[in-house]
Amino acid sequence: MKNSGLVKLLVVGHVTIDHIISPTLDLISLGGPPSYAGLMARRLGAKVDAATKVGLDFPEHYALFLTRYISLVKPAFSQKKPTTRFQIQQYGSGRRLKLISRCEDIGEDQIEAKDYDICVLNAVAGEVSKGVVAAARNAARYIFLDPQGFLRRFDSQGFCTLSDMDKSLLKDVDVLKVDEEEMQSLTGSDDQKRALNELHKLGPKAVILTSPARCVTLSTGREVYRIPIPAINVVGDTTGAGDILAGAFAASFPQNRDLLRAVCLGVSAATLAVRGVGISKIPSGEEVSELAEQILSGVECC
Repeated sequence: MKNSGLVKLLVVGHVTIDHIISPTLDLISLGGPPSYAGLMARRLGAKVDAATKVGLDFPEHYALFLTRYISLVKPAFSQKKPTTRFQIQQYGSGRRLKLISRCEDIGEDQIEAKDYDICVLNAVAGEVSKGVVAAARNAARYIFLDPQGFLRRFDSQGFCTLSDMDKSLLKDVDVLKVDEEEMQSLTGSDDQKRALNELHKLGPKAVILTSPARCVTLSTGREVYRIPIPAINVVGDTTGAGDILAGAFAASFPQNRDLLRAVCLGVSAATLAVRGVGISKIPSGEEVSELAEQILSGVECC
């Protein structure tokens, strides 16, 4: 930690423009990991840089809003490609993702500083190369990786399926966050205990498994914890919930290296967030901290 007491966070991934559609919602919103994870971490007191790319079509009001809270590492604007855009159709507990446009890859030259406490690596459409992962590893004390954008493949119409990824990228990861579908894509197994063991063998010291069930699983390789997800009355929009979990985790973990408490903070942030819609869903730091204590009291060690 720095003497200032602030966690210094780097988020690597595309800022996006999302068209979110559900039976009760039709919204165009700022999105992507730098927005959701970065803004959540900022609300919890972190200093946030983002290595990202957007096009010249990126709306000025989005840029002004984002840069009030987050520093975009130059060169963030692509002269050649438009901003990454998704259409996200939500239904029940699932969603259908369609890639409308994709910006250029993030450059290794965008990661020059070497004093980050933690880096959240979260590609959305394959924009993070092996070289960028290596640069991030050299730049940060801890690496948190979400494999979603490394696993995604898009067909000719832009629709998304999950495939495989270069698993050597996981070798130096400290914390890996996966959902059940991503876990199965990475390990070939839907048996949770076996799959978690396989994920640890690939390198991650800790694995966070999110699930449609009412709990999140944290595996440290020695212990497995079941973290309860509080019930909520109304779900507005789940887009970015995993990124918000990552941002809350990243703002907490480097301060005291308490994995369980940091995951509970992340679960709290994501739970509160899905009551809202779009980028406005990010909860306050006070709300997140209060609910996290309640969640921590219900954790079970398996």
